[in-house]
Amino acid sequence: MQRRVWRFERVGWYSLVLIVLLALAGLFGNGPLSDAQAVSSDGRVRVEYQRLSRTGSTDSMRITVRGAPGKPVILLLGGTLLQEASIETLQPEPQVSRSHGEALLLELGTSEDGVATLYLTLRSDYVGTLEGSVRAGPSSAVHFTTFLYP
Repeated sequence: MQRRVWRFERVGWYSLVLIVLLALAGLFGNGPLSDAQAVSSDGRVRVEYQRLSRTGSTDSMRITVRGAPGKPVILLLGGTLLQEASIETLQPEPQVSRSHGEALLLELGTSEDGVATLYLTLRSDYVGTLEGSVRAGPSSAVHFTTFLYP
């Protein structure tokens, strides 16, 4: 009986250590397991985001788009991620922003090498899976998902 109790204790300790290691690795948000990126098929749009997060926490997202040097690019942000999450910061300020159905249309200026980078900070009280999409043209679309723990 005592050996069974010790075995049970060891399994419990190993389980706790495993949970702590997974948490440090980012299973519950902010870490290597949580960091993700998605790239469009033509390589023009890249989204860096948090694949796993917690409800109520702020998450950063970086969107990089390649366009013509010195000419603005138009981004269409959509999906349940933008419906359920609130955008707390948006840097740099887009030249034009307007709603487009249930999506958000943004016009960003590009640098001399034709790259535009948009930084967003999002917060959501939703629990579950949220989907997002970023589109910079018909062939430059990125779709991604985020899971929010309670």
